[in-house]
Amino acid sequence: IVHPNFPSTFQFVKEIRREFGLDKPPRSLSDALDEFQDYLLEAHAKGKTNILIIDEAQNLKSSNYETIRQLLNFETNIEKLLQIALFGQNELANRIDKQPELKDRITIFGALTPLTYEDAVALIDFRWKVAGGDKHPFDTEALDAIFKYSRGLPRKISKLCDNALIRAFSLETQLIHKSVIDAVAAEVRLTEEFDTTRKKIAKKAQTKPKQ
Repeated sequence: IVHPNFPSTFQFVKEIRREFGLDKPPRSLSDALDEFQDYLLEAHAKGKTNILIIDEAQNLKSSNYETIRQLLNFETNIEKLLQIALFGQNELANRIDKQPELKDRITIFGALTPLTYEDAVALIDFRWKVAGGDKHPFDTEALDAIFKYSRGLPRKISKLCDNALIRAFSLETQLIHKSVIDAVAAEVRLTEEFDTTRKKIAKKAQTKPKQ
């Protein structure tokens, strides 16, 4: 589930069911959960492992964290019927901290750290090839600039590259140089100058005397 911000638990559960191929509209929330459990039991009997992946999980309604806890209670005497993986921004950890009963059922926590230069280049190369390309158009100095401005953060790497490709298209160039990355970094406010200015503004606001 990519966009889990459903306004009600019933809608959330119906979407989960739909992703597993259960399209028949349930009469109530309890029916929806009972039928889903029956489906999981049947799949388990056939040797299947059921996995629910929820992206942007920090956007879940508080009530739906409780729903996830309920789903984790679906089990046999020895095994869980459903494995759940939650992906989200850093605030997801804070939200889970406020759900102790769910937190107790989570076995593995992890966080992405910034990529190394080599991994950043590998990410760019991989995404380019998945899109159908052969050799990506960024020269060595452009790659260095991308890593510098992004600080190894995957989303910023992708953002810089996407904007650089749009600029290269408008310039009708087949090779992307550092100058293009510099210009794009300034546009999306990733330059050191912008960071310095932002810090100065924040510091000034903190030291401003109270009226």
